[in-house]
Amino acid sequence: MKFGIIANPKSGSAGIARKAATLRKAAGILGRGTVVAGLDTTSREQFIQCAKDLAEKTDVMIVAGGDGTFSDIINAIGSDVVLSFMPFGSGCALRYALGLPPQLSRVARRIRDGRRHSLDLILCDQSVKAFMASVGLEADIIHRRETLQADGVHGPHAYAMATLGSLLAHLERADMTITIDDRTFAFPRAVTAIVTKIAYYGYGLRMVPDAAFDDRQLHLLAINAGRGRLVQSLATALMDGNRYGRHEQGRLSTRERHAS
Repeated sequence: MKFGIIANPKSGSAGIARKAATLRKAAGILGRGTVVAGLDTTSREQFIQCAKDLAEKTDVMIVAGGDGTFSDIINAIGSDVVLSFMPFGSGCALRYALGLPPQLSRVARRIRDGRRHSLDLILCDQSVKAFMASVGLEADIIHRRETLQADGVHGPHAYAMATLGSLLAHLERADMTITIDDRTFAFPRAVTAIVTKIAYYGYGLRMVPDAAFDDRQLHLLAINAGRGRLVQSLATALMDGNRYGRHEQGRLSTRERHAS
């Protein structure tokens, strides 16, 4: 089995030299011939092309980055490429969804000794593949976090500050009509609606605790609560798993093959 690691130089807060050293150790664990690529790329387009080139030379391509990096890769390569994941980002919902340990050396051993699994993905607008999609509050949080990161604030602090800023700002609401399979229902004054294949947000927040990567179901969470209930929702998500909002499930009809 020949492994390749495509590493995003912009994921996480560590410098390039530290990332390179960490990945060399991981490559040593994965075995002779493991290729590490991507750290010298300077644009998203260059990184994507590097991933496509690496995919043609390996049996399993390991994405070293955050959730956004993995999303870019699954939309750039074909479904015949076997993927795995090595968390390099700050929040990394995928790390929790896949049950990966925090130490990259342990992740490398799990990949080396693992087997292939088939995991579900979401197809948005018949063109974009995702493991989570949402409208509403999350978009504002992500925008605020990206602004903070550009100003030098990273990790949990950026996420917490962005979330607090969104909650304190005016909450945009929308009346939604949602159809799942053959069922249609109205959901007034929604703050957020999430369609997901994984239970987690970043930092271990179990926002949709019933979701699973391989259960052949789409999971919907819609929330129209006020600020106080939203804070409670985040608190319970961090502890036992969020139970606020409306949870629905629907059939999933497509499947992509990945390794973990």
